[in-house]
Amino acid sequence: NVDFKYKKSDNYIFENLNLTFAKNSHTLIVGPNGSGKSTLLGLIGNVLIPDKGHLVSFSDNFSFIGATPFIFQKSLRENILYGNKLNVTDSEIMNMLKMFDIFKEKSSYDLSRNIDNNSLSSGQMQKVGFIRALLSKPDILLLDESMANLDDSSQIIVLDQIEKQNITVINSTHDPEKYQGVASVIKLDIEDEKRVVSLSNKL
Repeated sequence: NVDFKYKKSDNYIFENLNLTFAKNSHTLIVGPNGSGKSTLLGLIGNVLIPDKGHLVSFSDNFSFIGATPFIFQKSLRENILYGNKLNVTDSEIMNMLKMFDIFKEKSSYDLSRNIDNNSLSSGQMQKVGFIRALLSKPDILLLDESMANLDDSSQIIVLDQIEKQNITVINSTHDPEKYQGVASVIKLDIEDEKRVVSLSNKL
């Protein structure tokens, strides 16, 4: 029973919204620009707080990957471990970096070398975001156009790694046909300036 509008707006994005996500399933969120996909992810991740209603979740262990992950002027290791509260070893980081085929040069795998958003390509930054998220071992993974900067071969690698995780994936995308094994699809649209939300098991 969620109602939500932004503080400086008089118009509700969602009213009396009710959705259920199956645990350890992959759900897609699709819809045109401005239909509320990112807002919905923000509500699910408890980043945005509803005006009314509430979220019930089996876990508060979320990870989020957007179209442009944050890269800090710090070491590769520090960037990978940002926000991670687990005891992750260098070998675990290295295995994941190589699994994602993030660099072509051997010297680039030095975990102590400093990086920033000018030293990595957009695809490499995206892979850092995925590695960062997966190494934190989330129960729920929120994706917001997270494949936007990956080439076809990189998308295959990333999707393969996501499918190996026994986690709940909620995925906002403009390219739903890329994803297999999807349990359900949430379609957002705008009719008469109102958001219309529908749920199905197919595109």
